[in-house]
Amino acid sequence: MVTEAIAPGLIVRHTNRRLGRLKPREACERLISGRISFSEFVDQMGDSYRELLDFMMEHDLHPGRPEDVVYCIDCYAGSQQRSVLRSQLENLYRREAQPQEVG
Repeated sequence: MVTEAIAPGLIVRHTNRRLGRLKPREACERLISGRISFSEFVDQMGDSYRELLDFMMEHDLHPGRPEDVVYCIDCYAGSQQRSVLRSQLENLYRREAQPQEVG
């Protein structure tokens, strides 16, 4: 999937579908590609990305466009918030980039 083709505002923010339990890597991959909503991601991963997801929703950002997210963090977040947001964004992409677990 080409992430440049993903436009902000296209991500579903809430659904009632049941996904089952996803592995962290798969949950990150699905969020980044727009196949699950922010709320579904939080259901899978817990609140460890809450600040980042709230920031992206507030600024209508899509996680599949990390350069836009980084730009908005640099422009709109305070210095202390910026550190938390960048850390969560790095963790999101680090998990997505991990090799698929076998089993």
